[in-house]
Amino acid sequence: MQLCDLTDEAVPDYLTFLVSGAIEHQDDLDKEIAEHLKNKWTVKRLSRIDRSILRIGLFEMENSLEVPKKVAIDESIEMAGEFGDKDSKSFVNGILSNFVEG
Repeated sequence: MQLCDLTDEAVPDYLTFLVSGAIEHQDDLDKEIAEHLKNKWTVKRLSRIDRSILRIGLFEMENSLEVPKKVAIDESIEMAGEFGDKDSKSFVNGILSNFVEG
């Protein structure tokens, strides 16, 4: 599956793993994320950016043997800061932190 045809650069295998996995498991990821939303918020009400970052971050946390969960959260927070709005970083941190034991 080719993720991006805009450039001749090869897409790193790990990025393909994350994006493909998040797409394939989107319904399950959304259910898990929804359990941690407050005030009758739904996953569909979230911005596209926050929704995508949460899905990829949670997929990485649950399926990557190489990346510790806290590192996956830090990477997600970085993406939220770069691509989201002013509240995205704290929101993504708050949701994904629910998936770390202890």
